[in-house]
Amino acid sequence: MKLINKDELIAKEIRYDIFFSHAKEGDKLPSERKLSEKYGVQRATIRLALQRLEREGIIEVRQRSGYYIRPKRVDEDLREVLSLSEKIKGLGKNIQNKLLGFERIEVDKKLSQEVKLPIGTKLLRITRLRYIVDDKSHTPISLDDAYIPENIAPKLFEYDLENRSLFEILKKEYNVIPYKDSQRITIVYANERESKLLNISQLTPLVKKQGMIYDKDGRLVQYLYSIKNKEWTSFKQTNMIIYRKIGGFVD
Repeated sequence: MKLINKDELIAKEIRYDIFFSHAKEGDKLPSERKLSEKYGVQRATIRLALQRLEREGIIEVRQRSGYYIRPKRVDEDLREVLSLSEKIKGLGKNIQNKLLGFERIEVDKKLSQEVKLPIGTKLLRITRLRYIVDDKSHTPISLDDAYIPENIAPKLFEYDLENRSLFEILKKEYNVIPYKDSQRITIVYANERESKLLNISQLTPLVKKQGMIYDKDGRLVQYLYSIKNKEWTSFKQTNMIIYRKIGGFVD
């Protein structure tokens, strides 16, 4: 039988209280002293419990201020084909896009190895800075380069890529339906450009996500090269057998 440390037990108690008190993002927790009095343990135990909750992404520490309920992260399911817009809306927040670049390019030797298309194939490269927006903040969380084969979405530049989801445009305007994908996730460190755009320090750890998205016929819909603020992103991989057994549905 696994023994539960006292700080682990207190962390569960605090987590329970946060949930059932309907605490909101950004709400401040009581001080370590008040928590130690409430739960009848030493402050050192409270501190260890809070560190556990911080590692779990439930709370965050603000220097010289205290502990706060952390905003929910964007949950990236590696088996789920959803746009970032859909994921952020699922958190009850809004997304805002800033278009940094739109250009026609041809696949070169290096890119051909990634997208598995012949050298010379024409692509549209769309560079956008993605923000989470709510009443309290306007936070850049992702710097995306989306590569779209021009033959599946001609005249894509005519559409509003700042206020509309790219997936939505492909579906509604071109009847191109993203169906399955493959992704590669690695950790990188912010360079000068990324740190400036994402409003973070240079060499901050970031998540690099490279993904190929296909339609039902196996045709490439998008190659995505995305640099994400890891403090706003979490990853999981659903076990589809279990998911179906509990009533999940996969197209």
